[in-house]
Amino acid sequence: MKKNALLAMIALASTTTMAGGFSAGVMTSYSPAVYLGADRNVVLFPMIGYEGEHLFLRGTSAGVGLLPLGSPLNVIFRAEYDPRALDPEDSDDSDIKKLDERKSGVLGGVTLQAVNSAGTFEATVGSDIASNHNGIYAEAVWKKPFHYGFYGFTPEIGYAFNSDKLNNHLYGVSQAEAERTRFDAFDGGWSGQLFVGFNAYTHLTRNVRLVGSLRYSKLDSELADSPIIENNDSVSGTLGIAYVF
Repeated sequence: MKKNALLAMIALASTTTMAGGFSAGVMTSYSPAVYLGADRNVVLFPMIGYEGEHLFLRGTSAGVGLLPLGSPLNVIFRAEYDPRALDPEDSDDSDIKKLDERKSGVLGGVTLQAVNSAGTFEATVGSDIASNHNGIYAEAVWKKPFHYGFYGFTPEIGYAFNSDKLNNHLYGVSQAEAERTRFDAFDGGWSGQLFVGFNAYTHLTRNVRLVGSLRYSKLDSELADSPIIENNDSVSGTLGIAYVF
């Protein structure tokens, strides 16, 4: 489950590039166990960011805006690595080891973004372009950047809604899996999760920036009933350092 640690990087990526231009560095990320018997993960990973007029690269995501980035209203086409996965051998639970593998994927979608004095609102809809589960997702998030010279922070709150194919890929138990394990069959249905995040940065020098993030996520009650997950809520975080060119 080490790939699950990358989830927090997506939240961090917008912080690492908010000053524009190109940046490169390293980060460490923490994520709790998702599935029964899996370990908590601390992973060191390189981070690269680029912020152009229309194009951006933010860690594990990339996108192109129809209008210049930061426009009051914009449509952005994006692709994002989805690290959520299950390698049954990573768990020490004997029945988790008998489940089918759930592979990581790539989510592609389109975002309607509105920027004003109240903050940034984004509504996204997309699907699995890696064809691992062919699920659909939608997300709505509000964020408000605050910049104070050499430091800044961005709180955010949002809700992500997934189709039954995506939820069953992550949290479901098929009838075939139920027959060879102690778990009852479970259908994830259409449901999602609430999340609250906080991203921050501070410049140690003109070109060296320290960045970090925290995110709290809570699955809806329908998904919390999945028999294969450890907890229905989690706190993940990142800490990194980057050189801004």
